[in-house]
Amino acid sequence: MEPVIRARGVTKEFLMHTHQATTLKEVVLRNLFEPGEQIPLIALRDVTFDLEPGHSLAIIGSNGSGKSTLLKLIAGISKPSSGELSSRGRVAALLELGAGFEPEFTGMENIFLQCSILGLPREDILARLDSILEFSQLDKFIHTPVKRYSSGMYVRLGFAIAAHVDADILLLDEVLAVGDTAFQVKCMRKIRDLREAGKSILFVSHTLEHIEAIADQVLWLNRGEVVAFGTADNILPRFYEDLQREDKTDSQQVDMDGRAAAALPVGRFAARGARFLSVRFIAADGAERKSFQIREPFTMRCEIEVMEHIDQLELSFALGTMDALRAAWQGTGGLMTNVTPGRYTIDAHIDEHHLVPGRYLVSLMLGDPRDLKVTYDMHLRLYALSFHDGNGRIAHEPGEGRIQPMGVFSEG
Repeated sequence: MEPVIRARGVTKEFLMHTHQATTLKEVVLRNLFEPGEQIPLIALRDVTFDLEPGHSLAIIGSNGSGKSTLLKLIAGISKPSSGELSSRGRVAALLELGAGFEPEFTGMENIFLQCSILGLPREDILARLDSILEFSQLDKFIHTPVKRYSSGMYVRLGFAIAAHVDADILLLDEVLAVGDTAFQVKCMRKIRDLREAGKSILFVSHTLEHIEAIADQVLWLNRGEVVAFGTADNILPRFYEDLQREDKTDSQQVDMDGRAAAALPVGRFAARGARFLSVRFIAADGAERKSFQIREPFTMRCEIEVMEHIDQLELSFALGTMDALRAAWQGTGGLMTNVTPGRYTIDAHIDEHHLVPGRYLVSLMLGDPRDLKVTYDMHLRLYALSFHDGNGRIAHEPGEGRIQPMGVFSEG
């Protein structure tokens, strides 16, 4: 099947001027006496990917990684400095609040303006008008100039137009972060409907909930370069673990006795007396994986190092949602007594669990079961796992719960 978007070695370079003139006089004088420098800035470098029809692609990465620049290139707002970038079909873009709207025009006039720009004849606009008004819920303000609209109203109108112009490709840049929760849920359901109708969605978001709910493919950028591209099931666990490891807290500066576990930030702490060396997740066939079917048994294999004699050492673990607000289940990997210095491997066999499809973060702790204040090592939400149903489905309808009742575990 021919991709709707094809990128090959796309590079975008900007020139940064060291002297910024604000008046005509400054332009003349600086050009004559202080021309300044033009410093090249590479916003994107050698980006290559294909997007097939009917798929939704999340473009992720830290601020300044080139996500919005890539969307603007696809939308045709600017052109690549080098490389090939092509799209097939009509493209509807909602990249910035109010972008493309004429502020002096009313909402109704902007509907006709935007739809006309996207190539819809007047009779098609009239046929879609009621659906656009119903979706935006702005009928009371539709004859008001949009310069008087709030940011949430801008998003409502812009998304309603983009979702009803029968575009083959829909581009969204952080717009779902604005507006009330009910409208965000409504937008995500509409996006699913568009995807099921064979439309392609590209969006930029820092909101993990939106990425989880919409994306089936992910393009991960860092400083303009592609870190990884592939299915969400393969890329997002790596991305989440990378986010967790950005925490630079010095473990030796953390007073474990004086802080509640629930208040601890993400990261590694303590590492006194014993520590984790590696953590792997093993399927029943012996393969190391980070994705499992629901109710599929697996083993969490932890290699630890003990640096001093310890009377009692227990491995504890917990799974929580990506927002880290709720624990799915927790258990123990077993109790070791009279432990001498050395390296050990602990297998925690999870034979049955009741997790619904989704992505979770694993926390681990080495401690003394007799005294909860004694913590030798703790890794909070550092390991990502995904669970899917038999059809490979991860994301649920907005509002569906991620957690089912406490599961059972076995010790190893």
